[in-house]
Amino acid sequence: MNFQTFLTLLVVGALTGLVATFTGKAAKTGFPLNLVVSIAGAFLGWFVFTEVSRTALQVLFAIGGSLVLLWLVRVIKK
Repeated sequence: MNFQTFLTLLVVGALTGLVATFTGKAAKTGFPLNLVVSIAGAFLGWFVFTEVSRTALQVLFAIGGSLVLLWLVRVIKK
């Protein structure tokens, strides 16, 4: 992973966490947790699908990974 990819994943994860904080149900977990989980999900989604897809799709999978982890945290906190 090069530095540009690393920064892209940080930004994608941070933006997903920010959006999750300001949308209904995910707002209950708080911004710091949403941010950390989203960034972790972005990296997870990126690594899982690196071998399967091209770069543009990897960003979409990174967003998906962020959303899935945020959903799991919300389910676990219930």
